[in-house]
Amino acid sequence: MDQSDSRAVPRNLVSLQGEGREETVLGVTHTYRLEEQQTGGAIACVDLVVGPGHGIPPHSHQLEDEIFYVTEGSVEIVGDDLAGPATVPQGALFYGPRGKMHGFRNGGAVPARLLLFMTPGGNMQRMFAALAELTMNSHSMPAIEEVDRLCAKFDMVIGPASA
Repeated sequence: MDQSDSRAVPRNLVSLQGEGREETVLGVTHTYRLEEQQTGGAIACVDLVVGPGHGIPPHSHQLEDEIFYVTEGSVEIVGDDLAGPATVPQGALFYGPRGKMHGFRNGGAVPARLLLFMTPGGNMQRMFAALAELTMNSHSMPAIEEVDRLCAKFDMVIGPASA
């Protein structure tokens, strides 16, 4: 199977702990457990390690649904249809549908770990790669305006979803 073709026919696959390509996106370590080229673009799964004070800013996207499953620690999730920030502890999950604003932050003192499932998988995987490059080239946290411009190329908006 050609690993670079996201339209390749999916096959059964085992992804072992500690395996996968790694990159850093806005201070969050991403390890790819399933990539678009392994699933025909149907889904991607990323193991996220989120340090204290880090997270993903509130955002919305029109093309993907996301599921966040917390495997270690906890995170605070915000969403445009939640009453307020919700603490999502180890063993819990959060569904972030397309078109709804959501984001998360590790407000604790220890790293949190989440499995992020994105469906379909390709667009956000490519956006994360571009953000990882921006993060690396910035030699620090890139300006939110730069992040916003880059994300817009992938149909993602930083901040509340428009009505």
